[in-house]
Amino acid sequence: MKTQRHLLRLASPLSALLLAAAVPACGDDTQGTGGTESGGTGSGGTESGGTDGTATTDATTTAAGSDSGEPPPPEGGEELCDAGHEAWVKRAIPLLQGRKPESIREVRLLVSMIEQIDAQGGDGRAEVARGLASGPLYRERWATFLFDALRVNRIDERRNVGCYSTQTAAADSSDLAAYVRDNDPNSDFGNEWTMADLVRSALLLDDLSPLYRADLFARMARPLNGANVTIEELEIMRRGNYGEAFDAAYLGRKVGCLECHNSAESVTWDPDPEKNRFWAIPALLERAVYGDDKGRPEEEIYAVFRYAGFADGNFGAAPWGIFSACGRFSTDHSGDVLGDPAYLAGPLPAGAHVYDLDPKLKSGFEKLASEGLVTDDNLEVADPNVALAFMIATNVAGKVWEEAMGHPLTVAHHFPRNEKQREILETLATTFAGNHYSLRSLLTEIVLHPYFNQDTPDACDASTAYPLAPVFDPFSISAADPNERGNGVGDMVHRYSAWVLVDSAMQALWYDKPERFGSGQFGAPTNLEFLRSMGVFLKDAEPGANGIDLAGLLHWEDELARADDPLLAGDCTGPVAGACAYDWIGELVDLAVATPGATMRDLAVAIKDRLITEPEIYGPAEEDAIEAGMLLTEGALDAPVADVGAADAEIAARRYAGVLLNSPQFMLAGVPSKDQDPASDPILVVPGTDTQSICEAIAPQVLGSGWSYTCDGDGVTVTKN
Repeated sequence: MKTQRHLLRLASPLSALLLAAAVPACGDDTQGTGGTESGGTGSGGTESGGTDGTATTDATTTAAGSDSGEPPPPEGGEELCDAGHEAWVKRAIPLLQGRKPESIREVRLLVSMIEQIDAQGGDGRAEVARGLASGPLYRERWATFLFDALRVNRIDERRNVGCYSTQTAAADSSDLAAYVRDNDPNSDFGNEWTMADLVRSALLLDDLSPLYRADLFARMARPLNGANVTIEELEIMRRGNYGEAFDAAYLGRKVGCLECHNSAESVTWDPDPEKNRFWAIPALLERAVYGDDKGRPEEEIYAVFRYAGFADGNFGAAPWGIFSACGRFSTDHSGDVLGDPAYLAGPLPAGAHVYDLDPKLKSGFEKLASEGLVTDDNLEVADPNVALAFMIATNVAGKVWEEAMGHPLTVAHHFPRNEKQREILETLATTFAGNHYSLRSLLTEIVLHPYFNQDTPDACDASTAYPLAPVFDPFSISAADPNERGNGVGDMVHRYSAWVLVDSAMQALWYDKPERFGSGQFGAPTNLEFLRSMGVFLKDAEPGANGIDLAGLLHWEDELARADDPLLAGDCTGPVAGACAYDWIGELVDLAVATPGATMRDLAVAIKDRLITEPEIYGPAEEDAIEAGMLLTEGALDAPVADVGAADAEIAARRYAGVLLNSPQFMLAGVPSKDQDPASDPILVVPGTDTQSICEAIAPQVLGSGWSYTCDGDGVTVTKN
């Protein structure tokens, strides 16, 4: 670990990701942060240490000792340093809307809004965050994320295009989500609808609880199939598959881990806070949900996910009037071929099924939102339904944090490893549930967290390279060198998640985004191998990853090194200020040819601004690199585009765009770019991406009804209503 951390300190961001590795574990927490299911849960415990809320700085003495003559870590354990509004905006847009900024012009507009709102007594970043967390780009970005979080399969036999891809008019209003939230599944919305509708309706309502309730039914419309097995064997396999998916997508638990790690005890707990490696949220959640701290037999927990006699036919009821492709389900309790007793958040009736689980979720969601998580003096949760809902809220909060920050708040056993991780996770879960499962509130809490916009130590005169609590790499607290027991900005570096990375490239170049499901019952997204190599979630057996590997880099380069359209066949793109368009680079070159005096430097500046929001060229060395990348002769950056010719200028432009698309600045998040000198802003502005057009497009969404504004070519003026 020490060797790796020194390498990370010296390496480029891209090299850092290639060096970083995480190995899942369950029996203890000494091997890394685990895989796709380790990023979003926490729970409580009577023996978890540190429950009095007292902050501690872990300075555990290792075998190598800590008496090395080195200066100690900073007093209080942290030195925080905000990177400024410009860096914050550049980070917030990809997270909230799944795209890069249109240009430095959009960044400056949002920075101006923040400053003017602050000057008038508001919270500029909070207002802008809530504004960006709305609108069509926000909804599509987070609909994709939520389906991945719910483990919705996009290929093979469990893929369900009719239910999860088909949309109706119900997607355009919050009415559907409100109806599901307020009613039992034996009711009827009045018009058939799909899960594709509900995820968008829930985002409009800003309440995710209806989505999580309805998905319990819809996911059962596509079971695992098998051959040469008995009905009983197939049913066991199906219940196990549904149950394990529920554990991962809803509860963030593995039943097999509870023997050693649960809310009441852990093999890595120690009464000394400086030695404790298990910091659970203080509540005995497993005892409430499973009836025992260490869980119970899986066949009892998973019995409620019965398929035989419940979902195995085109008969029965349509929950809330859902579309037939999402399943039809029997409401009675006959037809159970296994007869296992059922238990989840309390005992369930014989022949239990999901209709018996939904009332628990509905009640738990409502009570948790209104009353919070209430425990007695022994940390027991009186209402198991509330414990169930809190597990779900914590899991969702943790997954969204990991999407934002690139690193989970838990390790492989699904609990925080240190007090700071627990503090953040509990705060996020409480915010999410207390605002009735509002994704906007959760995201706003995250983007306002001090860690979201940390600057580098050299910019802050920090006394150490690792001035943060060990949240991103929680294993650093065991470093032999006490100065390395915190985390630094380098520990925050991560690749953008797969869909955001691909969508950002397509949005920037005005090419079609990837298909999410493809078309037809047995189809798949276009260019499936590219999406697979980039790490998108495809199915349970291919959950994807957001790391960097050589094969993925080569496939990305093969598709985008020439900045040509990879023909991904999904939704069209264009300027945020207008309708769908095609080929931003072609538009830029045409503009450059038609602009008297425009040079190849102007072309390069516009491309650099468009892709990485850094229009500045930092000196002769970078100029030489750009000319080499464009295959231009020395000094040719100052050649007029008209003299170079449209054809050669376009080839050069696409080559340079391809270089930037493959750069760490485009692919990685976690370290802020420098604030840009306005004198370097591009003079070539493709129609629809000028300051006034962007302002008129984003100001109504960002500022809402609380602020008045005027837009012109110089920026925006904001006035409080």
